[in-house]
Amino acid sequence: MVNKQKFISEFLTAKGIITHEQLQQAKQSQQRVQERIDIVFKKLGINYEENLSDLIIQELGLVFVDPFNFTLEKQVLEAVNSFFANRFRVFPLKLENSGLLVALDNPLNYISLDYFSTLLGLSLNAELIKKKEMDDLLNRYYPAPDILVSAASEPPETTEGLAPEDEAPVIQLVSTLIADAYEKRASDIHIEPMHDKLRVRYRIDGLLCEVQSPEKKLQAALISRIKLMAGMNIAEKRLPQDGRIRTAVNNREFDLRISTLPAHYGESVVLRILDKRVMNVEELGFSPMQRQEFKNIINLPNGIVLVTGPTGSGKSTTLYAVLSSIDRAKKKILTVEDPVEYQINGINQVQVKTKIGLTFARVLRSMLRQSPDIIMVGEIRDMETAKISVQSALTGHLIFSTLHTNDAPSAVTRLVDMGIQPYMVAATLQAVLAQRLIRLLCGHCKEPYLPPKDERRILEIPLDEEGVTLYRARGCYHCAHTGYLGRTGIFELLLLDEEIRQLTHECMSSTVLRERARAKGMKTLKEHAREKVLSGITTFQELVRVTQSDID
Repeated sequence: MVNKQKFISEFLTAKGIITHEQLQQAKQSQQRVQERIDIVFKKLGINYEENLSDLIIQELGLVFVDPFNFTLEKQVLEAVNSFFANRFRVFPLKLENSGLLVALDNPLNYISLDYFSTLLGLSLNAELIKKKEMDDLLNRYYPAPDILVSAASEPPETTEGLAPEDEAPVIQLVSTLIADAYEKRASDIHIEPMHDKLRVRYRIDGLLCEVQSPEKKLQAALISRIKLMAGMNIAEKRLPQDGRIRTAVNNREFDLRISTLPAHYGESVVLRILDKRVMNVEELGFSPMQRQEFKNIINLPNGIVLVTGPTGSGKSTTLYAVLSSIDRAKKKILTVEDPVEYQINGINQVQVKTKIGLTFARVLRSMLRQSPDIIMVGEIRDMETAKISVQSALTGHLIFSTLHTNDAPSAVTRLVDMGIQPYMVAATLQAVLAQRLIRLLCGHCKEPYLPPKDERRILEIPLDEEGVTLYRARGCYHCAHTGYLGRTGIFELLLLDEEIRQLTHECMSSTVLRERARAKGMKTLKEHAREKVLSGITTFQELVRVTQSDID
């Protein structure tokens, strides 16, 4: 490969197309502007015939290979990110012992192999393919969506830490990063400075996966650009900051919530992708009985309905689905949130601002003077907020909120632990919905198998029962070779009937509440997950991952 690089360089100089000094200048300029070498040549005023590529191919005796003869494995495709592939028209074909075999559609790109190798951190070999084949591969595996990003506020003219000649590439890098994450259904983008590199990870279907990262030297410029777009103070690097970016990819608008955190090797940045589409209750993943029971609860005139689960379990999504399902023309609905994640027409939403004393409790008190029918409290964090929520429910309001507990019965005892009298909890609490998010199998590649004994035991399938088929993840193009495509909820719905209210009034433990609720037909998180495994929409491995604490 070195010989091809050397030959092409010597060919260009021998033909008088470029001098040795110009070639070195072009290579240095390419590293600054991150463009293809042919584009750099034109920017430097180096002109050549349109058929130069054909002449090089003929002189060097290069042969086109068929890229579709290669098995494009997940690990190979992940070696190159969308920005790099589209920017330089380079496509990965095969991992070799010595590094990575890539496809080029312009022989001039052989000159840049050392530069590409540095960017990717891999030794590279290259083969030539036709331009149409490159177009097909890039469109299929690394689609470059149209993106329009507007800042939360008007930015200044320049970015700190960014040389003028570097501004355009970094702007493009940030835009492509956002678009790539959005197209891959990521919920978050994590930009994490390390000792010797800048790590970029996407959270897709709840799990983090590392993607191809920019060079470490672009760290300051990249982070400054994001802060600039989010309306943050780019000079402040000692304190955490929050911001927001409004974005559109392929004409689909969404917001990004930005958070920075000063770390040892620089500011860690997380971009939360907030898709504006609000789900409805039917899409959440309830079983038919759960869905009907939950719909009955959310149409009650008063009381408290809690949604519980750890961070990232979809609590906010459920609450927004509830609010969007209510007739907003006939109901006065207020929300107090930190922050307001999704904006819903017909609802007055209030953002908590603790720095000026606008807390959950203070907003909640003021809301009661606004004659609301329904109030959504983003989270019950303290005794004061809990007490006002209970008082609001007693005075005829329907309150929706969230709590951090592992299951539904624990929410009852948590309110008591926060200082609410048991009789008050029993009088106001209508239902508790515990939930988790579980990954869905990709319908294009899932494969059937017969479950072994240990899986049968956990799934409570009799050993002598025949014909039980489960499905496992395999991986294909449609699911980015993960085997999973999207997520759905698993739920545990505790309804407070007279018996459960009496047990609550008597301050019984969550264990007792759980036993009685199950005896009355409450489906646990594990049981709901089991149903989804047996129906073939998720895997046994997902059940174990999400409900590990419930497995004996």
